[in-house]
Amino acid sequence: MVVEHHVEGYEPFLTFMENLKSQGPVIVLYSGSKLPSGKSWCPDCVEAEPFIEKGLKAAPENAILVHVDVGDRAFWKDHKCPFRSNSKTKLNVLPTLSLWGTQKRLEGDQCLNVDLIEMLLTDDD
Repeated sequence: MVVEHHVEGYEPFLTFMENLKSQGPVIVLYSGSKLPSGKSWCPDCVEAEPFIEKGLKAAPENAILVHVDVGDRAFWKDHKCPFRSNSKTKLNVLPTLSLWGTQKRLEGDQCLNVDLIEMLLTDDD
């Protein structure tokens, strides 16, 4: 079963990833932070959520999912946002689903395709 972790913000994310010990793949989902309603301020993230949840069922048993809330809309839209400029994250759009430590990722509308999500999580290539 995939073990899920939730991290809010850039510095806590970096600290969490530095301390993470995993025997399996680490899947990172970057999305907009939650509003008081419990939904993300990012409409694309809200739209993609059910597709991502369905696709994650194909993840290996030993996988870890790290759900990262990148911050509020103003923080994300700032072109100096560290999630955009960090060489390990290099985010362009939300949501982004990636395999940590690889170049493999799905961005934006790609996260609406369950087949692509399953391929990202099961392709050994």
